[in-house]
Amino acid sequence: MKKVKTTFLVATCIALASQVSVNLYTPGFTITLAGLLLPVFLYFNREFNPLEIALITGIVSPVYRGLIMYVSGIALQDVAATVLADVMFYVIYGALFYLLFWQRYYASLTSFFIATMISDFFANAVEISILMRLQTFRYEIFQTLALVAFARATIDAGIILFYGYYKSLLSATEHEERYRKLVLITSKIKSEIYFMNKNNADIETVMKKAYNLYKELSKSKYEEDLRNDSLEVAKDVHEIKKDYLSVIRGLEEMFDNGSLNDTRMSVADIAAIIIPDIKDYIRRNRLDISFDFKIDNHFYIINHYYFVSVLRNLIFNSIESMEGRHRGYIQIALKKDNGYCFISVEDNGSGISRENLEYIFNMGFSTKFNVETGDICRGIGLYHVKDIVEGIFSGEISVNSELGKGTKFTIQIDAAELEGRNE
Repeated sequence: MKKVKTTFLVATCIALASQVSVNLYTPGFTITLAGLLLPVFLYFNREFNPLEIALITGIVSPVYRGLIMYVSGIALQDVAATVLADVMFYVIYGALFYLLFWQRYYASLTSFFIATMISDFFANAVEISILMRLQTFRYEIFQTLALVAFARATIDAGIILFYGYYKSLLSATEHEERYRKLVLITSKIKSEIYFMNKNNADIETVMKKAYNLYKELSKSKYEEDLRNDSLEVAKDVHEIKKDYLSVIRGLEEMFDNGSLNDTRMSVADIAAIIIPDIKDYIRRNRLDISFDFKIDNHFYIINHYYFVSVLRNLIFNSIESMEGRHRGYIQIALKKDNGYCFISVEDNGSGISRENLEYIFNMGFSTKFNVETGDICRGIGLYHVKDIVEGIFSGEISVNSELGKGTKFTIQIDAAELEGRNE
């Protein structure tokens, strides 16, 4: 039932399109827009039989056209001839298109072009023959019909090619966007896995201290409840550690396979991933910040997920330092020189006081305090950055800052370490 409704809807649309026309040679013979729309619809909707579409269109369109002609005062005999010719056009067109294209299982655009041109030419030839009553045929008439058929088939093929190109371009854009988001998400998760593994050592230390406390309490013959509590602490920490390790293993299975770790990415590709993310954040939060990403020379990075995490942490740290300021700027520069790779992130934010500079890479240190809620920022971002730079890349990170004027972070990493050539 739904297919029948769709068929009548398509037929009605084509009938309306047939009213956009140009008269040629004899009254009643027109070159219409319907001749362009019909084959394109049939190409993209192979589930519809051309014979059915053409037959229903051959009823709806001529009747609609005939009513308009009759109301306009045209003689009934001429109206009947025009309607008959119109019906024959759609019937011939549908039959030829069915035989030449639709019934073929593998049909190319070339076969579509040929089928459209032949169907158009012969359908128009039959229509004009009926209208001219098989009289006064001239060579130039068929020449014109052939040119019209060729032109319409070319336009139809062009529409299909353009649609295919647009669709592939859209698909590529969507794929690129999905890939960009995947890299950002993966960089965050892999960084968290790295720090979870480091925290595991701290959990082990706590568990050992709790157990050692139990043994010391047992030797000193403290109260049994106190000894049992210390043992329970050790057991609880052990259970937490087991669950913690289970989570880490699960994440590592997902993100620590060889294809993720061994793939190198160029700094240009990393910039193409980070820049839209940062600009979108700035635009979404209506911040007055300009953003510049400069690459002096290109190089590749083996542990690019960690590198993305480092850059994003530093950039967002700069964005936070410019809260409430006007005409802020962030400049990121990457270059390779004398066997080392240098990365700098500079801003004109609030800056860092001299007394705080030596503490900014400590875990838990933060100068960000919310006066409304009393919350203090965890301050884990720069600690993570330093840990990754030194632990993953064996590099160094330094900072220069002036209160009220801005801050510049500079990272120096051996190129062989960053590019993975030492492996």
